Amino acid sequence: MSRDLWLKQLRIAGADTRSVEDVLTDDVPVDGLQHAGSALLRAERSESLVAIARSLIEALDERGWTGDAELIAELKHYADHTAADLIRLPVELDELGETLDQSAGTESFIDVVDGALWPAQLFDVDQGPADFDPASDRWQLVVGLGSKPAYEVIQRFVATIEQPDLASRLTDALAGSGTFRRFSTELSRHEGEYTRWHRFRDDARLGQARAWLADYGYQSNRQL
Repeated sequence: MSRDLWLKQLRIAGADTRSVEDVLTDDVPVDGLQHAGSALLRAERSESLVAIARSLIEALDERGWTGDAELIAELKHYADHTAADLIRLPVELDELGETLDQSAGTESFIDVVDGALWPAQLFDVDQGPADFDPASDRWQLVVGLGSKPAYEVIQRFVATIEQPDLASRLTDALAGSGTFRRFSTELSRHEGEYTRWHRFRDDARLGQARAWLADYGYQSNRQL
């Protein structure tokens, strides 16, 4: 089971400016930058958070994951107290990230009025919204990206493991069918790396969702 104390502290901080400052003043893990940026953006602006935002911008620029450029743009607007051109949409980034991870071609929809995300599974059993009309501008289609992006995230994670034996076993797990199951089974035997993996994966999902929204002219105003 994943026990990420840093993420727990960040979630407990919520939108409280002082609490967010306290968590982010210390070193922010490189695989938690999207989480950190989301927490900062939901808090009321302060001089301390502006300084932290500029530090995050530098770290994100160096890291360069999918969605990091979009988060940099949001943080610059925050730091400079300027408005973005993107439309603010109250959609949960983590939910959108999970939806994008679904099988290739699956069709989910975001209600752009209230930001509600309706997953493909509900449409499959005719339990979508009663007033759903795919031809209406109210509904933004979200198509699942399939396993390729998720597999690439796993590969990036394995490359960060400093234990040669574990890295080798995980690399072997990536060959053939059943990759995700074998990877999870092997990694679950190593609690520290297992916990770090969940933060790494979820941070990548947040970035994927942030980049996807920007491509369609949106940004989330519900960061977590």
